[in-house]
Amino acid sequence: MAIFKARARALDMLGRQQIAGIPTAISELFKNAHDAYADRVEVDFFRQANLLMLRDDGLGMTRDDFESRWLTLGTESKLGVGVGLAPPPVDRDKDARPIMGEKGIGRLAIAAIGPQVLILTRAKSDDGSADLVAAFIHWGLFEAPGINLDQLEIPILTYRGGDLPGPADVAALVQAVRAVADRLAHLLESELLHRICADLDRFHINVRLLLDRCPGPTLSGTGHGTHFYILPADESIIPNLDFVSEDIGAPLTKLLIGFTNTMTPNHPEPHIQTVFRDHKSDSSADDIIEARQFWTPEEFGKADHHFIGAVDKFGQFVGNVSVYGDETANHIIPWTGARGRATECGPFKISVAFVPGHGRESTLPPQDHARIVAKLNRIGGLYIYKDGIRILPYGDNNVDFLDMEKRRTKSAAYYFFSYRRIFGAVEISNDHNGALSEKAGREGFRENRAYREFKAILENLFVQLAADFFREEGTEASVYNRRRDELKRADAARRRYQQQGLVRKREFTASLEKALSKVDERAPEREVAGVLDQMRVDMSAAVAAADASQAVPALLRAEQDARRKLEALRLAYRVAKPRGIGLSRQTNRDWEAYSAELARLEGDIFQPATRQVDEILSETTANTGFALEVGRRMETAIRTQADSALRSTRQLDREVREAADAASQRAITIARRSLSALERTINDVLARFSRTDFSALPDHEVVGLREQMLSEIERRAAQERELLEGIWGQLQSLTWDLDDSGHFIGTNETIEAIDEERLELRERVDLDLELTQLGLAIQVINHEFGASIRTIRENLRGLRGWAEVNPKLTPIYEGIRNSFDHLDGYLTLFTPLNRRMYRSPVDISGDDVGSFLEDLLRDRLSRHHIVLEQTARFRHKHISSYPSTFYPVFVNLVDNAIYWLASKMGDRRITLDADDDSFLIRDTGPGVRIQDRQAIFELGFTRKPGGRGLGLYIAHDVLKKAGYALSVEDSAVGAVFRIRQVQTGPLENT
Repeated sequence: MAIFKARARALDMLGRQQIAGIPTAISELFKNAHDAYADRVEVDFFRQANLLMLRDDGLGMTRDDFESRWLTLGTESKLGVGVGLAPPPVDRDKDARPIMGEKGIGRLAIAAIGPQVLILTRAKSDDGSADLVAAFIHWGLFEAPGINLDQLEIPILTYRGGDLPGPADVAALVQAVRAVADRLAHLLESELLHRICADLDRFHINVRLLLDRCPGPTLSGTGHGTHFYILPADESIIPNLDFVSEDIGAPLTKLLIGFTNTMTPNHPEPHIQTVFRDHKSDSSADDIIEARQFWTPEEFGKADHHFIGAVDKFGQFVGNVSVYGDETANHIIPWTGARGRATECGPFKISVAFVPGHGRESTLPPQDHARIVAKLNRIGGLYIYKDGIRILPYGDNNVDFLDMEKRRTKSAAYYFFSYRRIFGAVEISNDHNGALSEKAGREGFRENRAYREFKAILENLFVQLAADFFREEGTEASVYNRRRDELKRADAARRRYQQQGLVRKREFTASLEKALSKVDERAPEREVAGVLDQMRVDMSAAVAAADASQAVPALLRAEQDARRKLEALRLAYRVAKPRGIGLSRQTNRDWEAYSAELARLEGDIFQPATRQVDEILSETTANTGFALEVGRRMETAIRTQADSALRSTRQLDREVREAADAASQRAITIARRSLSALERTINDVLARFSRTDFSALPDHEVVGLREQMLSEIERRAAQERELLEGIWGQLQSLTWDLDDSGHFIGTNETIEAIDEERLELRERVDLDLELTQLGLAIQVINHEFGASIRTIRENLRGLRGWAEVNPKLTPIYEGIRNSFDHLDGYLTLFTPLNRRMYRSPVDISGDDVGSFLEDLLRDRLSRHHIVLEQTARFRHKHISSYPSTFYPVFVNLVDNAIYWLASKMGDRRITLDADDDSFLIRDTGPGVRIQDRQAIFELGFTRKPGGRGLGLYIAHDVLKKAGYALSVEDSAVGAVFRIRQVQTGPLENT
């Protein structure tokens, strides 16, 4: 008799060599955690240390369980066969879970993640008295040929209660494996032995420090579960973590995301939550598979088309199909492959959402459509869940197991569906779909008869859905065809409107910017002064003539020339606002600033300049004695103005008439074409009618031909009626009227108002989303830092006692306390809790603020050669308020000043000043542009490249709530910000 013997390398072939890659290996360990009734399974990968830590809070194992189950290959306990090992323990406190692992080799997936692993496990117990079991394995020993499994010993240590192994304990386990390697060195290739020893030398970890750094499942106290510490991790893990591109995403994310089905409406609550934190540095970590990165029920509901139903055991689909929100209930799609016999794959459920790739065919707003399409490009596809747990690799859009893209290459319109435009779930179970079994390497289902049926049913389902609902001739396609055409027409109209307005917007923005820049540079004042100076020169030349008959006309010409030039300057600074085009909030702010400046120019420059023309002329004639005829001067002025007004009005009159004639001609031409098209169709039908011998046809064919001809005429008539009704509606909507002030109001003005509201709402949505994300982040920060802040505060109280009895500690204590108070103030300012939760109002002096700013910003000020100075009035100014309100405001203002001064040549100075009721912050930078002086306090406004527009908005809002106003003052040089009290309070001067 002979028996089989197992070489150690058989374990390597069953494990590492069978696993498709690291994502598949981690998914296997997630499934094991699920089977162990864990609520959470978390992975932390530390890039700098190349260490991967995987922890769950499942039932854990005793030493006996670890040896008899975990270290035993192909265990039968999950199969329920009634022989061999007893079934694995279950958590009586939770609902029963279907078992995901059935081959007993899933644990070997660890070898694909890294060559060696420290395993810690502790069984769940009611009183927390279970022992902790530690073991260490180097998988390289299992690669060597010529070594039997029974020659490799696995070192195991046991720790009482919740004790964790220290570095010395870990070193002892590593040394035990090194002893095994030394004992078998004669059977190991030198290169393999060298690699094993090098790995063992690198394995130094401190379990306690790692667990302190990463809150989550723990084995100390009453904790339980299983932990794996893998070092070094395989070099392929980083390429799997890093994004290939925004459209492709990270391979590991694509395969681990959506481990449980959370995308479909009314999905069952997942048994387990998964986390994978990528620690790119000591201070930052990203959860690459967090729930919000996967599909949500809200996104599923927003999709344009939905198909939700069930396939019975004969492969027949019955479900609800929604196309653009129009639902067809209990739609049936048969499958002819059953032939009256129940399928081997069994019944299953399916829920699919579809979003067209082109925005013009989608009802989604452009921002939502772009976001969801980008997400589809990364993680779109049909996911398969067995008892709520994802089966790999299904769901990866690079794994089109239904060959949708292949069929689309034949005819995209005919087959319609694209694998990159769907996301959804097929739900199966072990009870009903047991024949759908996974391959040993977890690379999908074994391609047995059950899988072939399953695939054929799904392929038939999508082909028939396309045939019924999305082809021109489909029995249920009318809704799709009509709504798609409406969306395309609306998109085309929107694009035409945007294209027509784009050039006008650009020209208007450029003209506005040019005019404002010239105003900022004081160009109007210089140009007007130049006109008046030239008028004086011309008049001086005129009075030099000895003959009054020559001098008087020359004086009048000089006057009229000056008036024409002033009027030309007026017109040069007038920018016409385009009608019927919505402008962004920023452009509207610029327009308002421009309008205010134009009124100032008119009142302060142009009108006084016009009066000066008269004064200069009167002064010149009075000094020379030349007499000017008043009536002649007035007549010349009136005629000049009248000619200018008539020219401009006649030009507009011509343009209005030409536009009206062109619109009328276009409408008439289209109406005639439409009527001609209908007449041609009618004549064609009548001609075919005349050529047809109805006496030779049976009755049913006569009826069919009649219906066909009548339908053809009606379809053409409906098409032309729709066209003409559209034109008629457009003409009817062309309205114009005058408001109470006599200003014109027409269709363009209405469109403009709606468009501007749309643009403002879009900008607001983007900013609100950004603020929401910021708020969530700050909420997390406040929660995480809360306990630490309380601890620091308590320790500061203790340190104060020591400082009181030891004067040498006093400066240290004061420095730490002040820095902590400022940090505390920052956190309090942004927390959603009461901003005054940490302190009462205190006396704040300008000297305190200035010292804090110098300490905080000393390095930056020095690096950019900027002087920060304080006046005596600033240092002596006092207020009673909250540091968390005022300190961040000063920091923000000085920080902005540093930014703008850093690139300035010459004097770089920031001055902290004060007057009777205000603090003043001045700088010698470029200053604040006229059009920005109100806008800078609005949410989202910024001139900084990459800025968020939050700092001054928050500062303005916080001060307002505290009874103060933040404003920007007029200044010939640089920027001046004023913090002024607007409510009675304790602002005082000392």
